[in-house]
Amino acid sequence: MSRLATVAKLCIGFGVLVLVGGVVGTGPGGPEGLALLTLGIVLWAVGRFGLSVPGVAPQLAINRQDIIGSTDWSRIGKYTLRSSFGIALAASGTVLFVLSLALQEYTQAALWVGVGVTGLVVHGLSWRFAHEITADHTQTISVRAPDLFSVHSFHIALRQRAEDLGYRIVTGASPAESGSQSPIDEDVLHSKGGFKARRRPIEESKPIASELDDQYAERILTVTTLGVFSLLLGILLLSIGDEIASSLPLIGIPLVGVGIAVIAYDYVTRTREWGELYCVEEGTVHAVQTNEYDDDVIDGMDYSVDPSISSPGTGAVLSVTVGAKCTSLYDESQLENDFEALVEAVETASEEFQSNALGESDGPTVLTHTDPEFEDSGAAEPVVEEGTVEDE
Repeated sequence: MSRLATVAKLCIGFGVLVLVGGVVGTGPGGPEGLALLTLGIVLWAVGRFGLSVPGVAPQLAINRQDIIGSTDWSRIGKYTLRSSFGIALAASGTVLFVLSLALQEYTQAALWVGVGVTGLVVHGLSWRFAHEITADHTQTISVRAPDLFSVHSFHIALRQRAEDLGYRIVTGASPAESGSQSPIDEDVLHSKGGFKARRRPIEESKPIASELDDQYAERILTVTTLGVFSLLLGILLLSIGDEIASSLPLIGIPLVGVGIAVIAYDYVTRTREWGELYCVEEGTVHAVQTNEYDDDVIDGMDYSVDPSISSPGTGAVLSVTVGAKCTSLYDESQLENDFEALVEAVETASEEFQSNALGESDGPTVLTHTDPEFEDSGAAEPVVEEGTVEDE
């Protein structure tokens, strides 16, 4: 969890406590609690959806340990712990609510309602997000001079492959621009990039009059329509109850409750199925300039010559990890097929975005060092450390 997310949750928690304290008369309540709650929600939104600041390189919010099955215990355990506290709060709040009503402590009863609802929310969110990693795969890509490797293009190819499979990129960062510079070599980038992609198909609302066999009636008479109509009718009865009959508000209150429950049920059942693909690309990328000479150039030079090819240093070692998870009702076979397609894309892209700086020539000689006193020595041969690099 990032520091921003921690601060956001603390603000939200304190804001709720201050508001509840104002209700029961034990705290300032009102504006102070609302301000804390608003600040917490804003900070959470910034941490959740990201904030683009000019001049600041994007960073990937997920780590490899978050997307591999062997470390699921850490992520799942967090939600298991929260769920147990949520159930405890809900059960305790319900019992104390009944006890407060029996003692006619109505102010305290309102507090215990809030505690119970908080417990239900905590438990519901924990159940919602506690999904195990379905599959994961790690592959290491190693490239050495004279081969060139386009790290950013490799990342784009994987991201677009996920999009072609029907997934929407939620968060992402290119390994060519994210990470950190090596503290001992400014030409070395400790890169970390990747993305998180989600596929969340939304179903049509269930019809409640399918026996009519009319396509227009099926689109109008749905669970969504039932929930919205019940909510609005309840609000109408609450607003005109005093003018017509005192019993109408008693009908409006349950209608509002039923409407909210039906709308929530409809939303959850239509959007509960989703699958996610993850990709973390981390490793070392060198940006050293390397001069490469053909053998005939080396044999024929007297002092110094321009290199046959001058290219960026191509040393790159990337460890690419892909993972996948989904909800319990999502089609796991579809997720597995998409996961295998992304694994194949890693292998294909790693080959497609490697190229040899010297084409198909065999064994170019790499000039790695020249004696600084060579030009003044008058020697007929340059003093060099040289080696032969075989094409991979």
